[in-house]
Amino acid sequence: MRAMILAAGLGTRLEPLTNIRPKPLFPVLNRPLLGITIEQLQGMGATGIVINAHHLANQIERYVKGVRWSLEIEVRVEPEILGTGGGIKNCADFFRDVPLFVVINADVYHTLDLRPAIHYHTEANNLATLVLCDDPRFNQVGIDDQGRIVGLRGREIQKSPSPARILTFTGIHLISPRLLDFMPSAGYFDSMGFYIDLASRGEAVKGYHVQGGYWRDIGRVEDYKALHQDLMGAERKPMIHPEARIEEGVRMEGIVCVGRETHVGGGVFIKDSIIWDQVVIEKGSMVEGCIVGDRTQIKGKHRGEVLIPG
Repeated sequence: MRAMILAAGLGTRLEPLTNIRPKPLFPVLNRPLLGITIEQLQGMGATGIVINAHHLANQIERYVKGVRWSLEIEVRVEPEILGTGGGIKNCADFFRDVPLFVVINADVYHTLDLRPAIHYHTEANNLATLVLCDDPRFNQVGIDDQGRIVGLRGREIQKSPSPARILTFTGIHLISPRLLDFMPSAGYFDSMGFYIDLASRGEAVKGYHVQGGYWRDIGRVEDYKALHQDLMGAERKPMIHPEARIEEGVRMEGIVCVGRETHVGGGVFIKDSIIWDQVVIEKGSMVEGCIVGDRTQIKGKHRGEVLIPG
């Protein structure tokens, strides 16, 4: 099995943080999300992964080259963004000789068990299977008892004799290489619109509801903070990178992560904040409810801010 991580997006909803890091490299509990996703795919049996990149692509390339992975990983830079569908088509040669491949958005953190979905995809001989979960905030894909996509955002896609279940697309797709032959030959296009067009014509593009596990994307600052709240749980013990330097008299409360080579001066108070790498927080400062980007220098009191250098 092979896999693709869609990592070319601009991440505009996360500005100004995405001005200094591409979204796939945002730290989650002090680890780049991209690395977590690669390890998950490897654990599922992926033998090769291709990653498309555009925004701050050099950082993604540098990260991938800087880690000794035990599987093939290739980064393909898109000089112009090709969209989720065009990005997949651009990597068609990477998937020609496999029975199926997994595609996942780079801004997704999950603990979903995808094995039942893979089994369903294979047994049904689908062109594509959209992995769905039940998240009331984002439920908008309707499927019937056979997994056929019958609605999207309240719009009927095809008739069904059974009531539809309205679910959330997780950003995870299971794809047969046969689907590549249906795709436009080149250029930008969106995968969801493409899937809906195929489903409306009765092609085997379906959805599968994965139950149990955890799923969240980090497309907004609020989601990025909430992910850390969920992962750190009730204990809420500060997570401090071993290469961080914390001086005497520092107090930390709530959800706190302190990144690599960050220096926290004496008497600093930090509460419910995510501090990235190589940050300097000067003596006596206060940081509450903030996200602090790499190499930022902090002085004084800050509450509810997103802070980057400059």
